[in-house]
Amino acid sequence: MNAPITPTTGKRDTRDYQAGDAAHHIHAFLDQKALNAEGPRVITRGEGLYLWDNDGRRYLDGMSGLWCTQLGYGRKDLTAAAAAQMDQLP
Repeated sequence: MNAPITPTTGKRDTRDYQAGDAAHHIHAFLDQKALNAEGPRVITRGEGLYLWDNDGRRYLDGMSGLWCTQLGYGRKDLTAAAAAQMDQLP
């Protein structure tokens, strides 16, 4: 199920993403009932040490080194190196 697109903006809003998450995703190590009542954060982009949510709020990603990335988000030098390697040997 895809979240509906809001007619006035042509974009999905935070509640659309949260409803889809509650309907189709089980989060490990969390109280699912409490999370569904509050709604999860919807992260839309990352840059360096920071993440932004769907409502434009910025967060310092204190867990990135443990779970996601140790080198920061949006590193053009790393994406260029990966693309060059994939061009040579996929």
